[in-house]
Amino acid sequence: MSPPGTYTMTQPLCIVAFKLKMVFVCGCMCGAPKPRKKIATIEKVKMDFRRADPKYVNFVPKTCVDAIDLFNRHRNLGLTADMFPECFVHCARALPNEELDKFHRFIVAPSGDVDKGGEKPTVIDQQLEEERRELERECTLREFKALCIEEEQPMSQDDEKSPMSEESYTKPMSDDDEPKDYIRVSQR
Repeated sequence: MSPPGTYTMTQPLCIVAFKLKMVFVCGCMCGAPKPRKKIATIEKVKMDFRRADPKYVNFVPKTCVDAIDLFNRHRNLGLTADMFPECFVHCARALPNEELDKFHRFIVAPSGDVDKGGEKPTVIDQQLEEERRELERECTLREFKALCIEEEQPMSQDDEKSPMSEESYTKPMSDDDEPKDYIRVSQR
């Protein structure tokens, strides 16, 4: 047996060369740690595996795309058209302003471009807005009038002490004065 640290050639030369290459490759690749690129992320993205189910609607959308997806899931589950406004509010409850604007554009024109927006109001839009404001003012005035209670004029001393006429008094009926049209029922 040979002393430790000495090698004897019992294997073919190509296998020995291969082993030396492997030691060199492993030493370079595994031995020295390489600096890794760090990507700055705003928030960790977690995949909600339940969203793979098309009937799953128990999530809160954070983007316009998620809100549209939630609305379509509700619609596919049988949402009727009379419940659309409530569903729109439900889908948009946690959207940031920019995403909410995109979702509103989707509601108005589902086949349109939701990224394009911010158009200036047209003349018709301005006229409608003025009419809406006028109707709102009229409604507020009507409601205010309904809330106001008109005070009655105070009664004078004479009104409180005015004698009642004799015609206004009624006499109680006695058994003798019973009208003839009534039928008397006796109790046994």
